[in-house]
Amino acid sequence: MRRSLRLCKKRKTDVVSLDLLIEILNRLPAKSVVRFLLVSKSWAEIIRSNGFCLTQPLRFLIALTTDTDDQKGRINFSFFSSSSLSSSSTTVSTSYLSRITIPSRLYSCHSYYVNGLINIGQIICNPCTGKYITLPKIVKTPTCNRPSLAMRFFGYDPVNNQYKVLCMLPNLEGQATTPWSDFRVFTLGDKPKSWRLIDCCIPHCPRANGLCIDGFVYYLAHMGTRMSLMRFDLKSEKFDIFARVSEDLRDLWINNNGSRNLINYHGKVAIAVQPFHQIPLIDLYVFEAGEQDFKETTFHNLPKPHLRMKGITHTGEIIFAPSCSKNEANVYHHDLKGASDFKKIKIEVDANRLWFGQSIYHMGYLESLLLL
Repeated sequence: MRRSLRLCKKRKTDVVSLDLLIEILNRLPAKSVVRFLLVSKSWAEIIRSNGFCLTQPLRFLIALTTDTDDQKGRINFSFFSSSSLSSSSTTVSTSYLSRITIPSRLYSCHSYYVNGLINIGQIICNPCTGKYITLPKIVKTPTCNRPSLAMRFFGYDPVNNQYKVLCMLPNLEGQATTPWSDFRVFTLGDKPKSWRLIDCCIPHCPRANGLCIDGFVYYLAHMGTRMSLMRFDLKSEKFDIFARVSEDLRDLWINNNGSRNLINYHGKVAIAVQPFHQIPLIDLYVFEAGEQDFKETTFHNLPKPHLRMKGITHTGEIIFAPSCSKNEANVYHHDLKGASDFKKIKIEVDANRLWFGQSIYHMGYLESLLLL
């Protein structure tokens, strides 16, 4: 290997161009690419660069709970990546990535995916390698006596190439509309591994799941009797009010016993609301900066009542997926421009296993070579 490298230095015509090198690396499995991190410092910089990551094909990330052992307090997750979704396909193949076992106490039904890593409850995991880290424990203090009620949002800062977790805790009173007063940030890779307290000058009470788009984390929040869409800048670690929530959406939120989740809708923040669990209907509201949300559309006659809207493809098709799977994994395509029906696409996974419990689907999966 050393002799080959010396020859490459002597004969410039033999040096592999950067574009060709990236093309070669892209044809290899991610686990094989990891080995090339040890070739040289320049190779490691190329492989870990954002430019190389963005050249990889986008896929669907599927995490399925398997062989869960409640008696021992453990939950097992198996991770798969799909091939590219196509509206013309009825089945989609998958590649097995890894399997992890975590203590049940670290688990949460909320999960976030950003730039190759997934946050489930109190862990951050790289599905490609099967390695994960546990978030620092939140210790009880005179002003923070209920860490179990903490809300966490996972995001990625593309400017500084940093993964961060925003954590918010309620105050001592704990009233539903009382502004929260404890805000913290954890930066992946920082030493020592700990939470940093940050300031927030906007009194609010966070609600629901978050969403990370282009270095910003968005989430809904109560401000007294009003609701707003908050925005957190992962680079500057500052908060601001991004948009107002209409009375219609606020009332729907308060009276809703169904599901609601934020999604990336053509680069904009949107919220998909299912008013009632057993009614196969979802309303989609879109937010604009400094404006009030508006109702974009309503999806009627969902093929199943427990489907969740996951996002939109680059060709304009909406993807729906179930919150739970048993025996098989499926997603549903819905073409906004074409027919009004929903097309079922089977995700091919290991047929010898019985999937049960939570099913996690994230669009735009990108294999990460980050070593946790």
